[in-house]
Amino acid sequence: MSTTEVRREEDGELLGHLRLTGSGWEPVTVFHAALAGPTSREEAEDVVRRDGLPSLGDPWWAEEAPGRWTEVRIQEAHPDRLRVRWTDPLAEQPALGRWIDPREVRVRRHHPGRR
Repeated sequence: MSTTEVRREEDGELLGHLRLTGSGWEPVTVFHAALAGPTSREEAEDVVRRDGLPSLGDPWWAEEAPGRWTEVRIQEAHPDRLRVRWTDPLAEQPALGRWIDPREVRVRRHHPGRR
């Protein structure tokens, strides 16, 4: 799949990417999670510019184990790693969160079973 970086013009900050799919351009985060479904390139870029960085402050879902999705808060995001904290206050976790590889652990903006 072909991807194109979307950067903020003022300072070059990476906002996300556009991923070319068979259905159009998919707007994705800096760690390549979908922000919305495929659309035109212009509309996808608008989504990345509007939602790319702000969405990182929203609740996300990580597949902690096959079929078991856990709500997380992203503490730090890179293309190849995320530092997250489980939102469950009773969950055992390191004080600063845990690092996960979004290429190995599925991460979604919305719970896969809900919309």
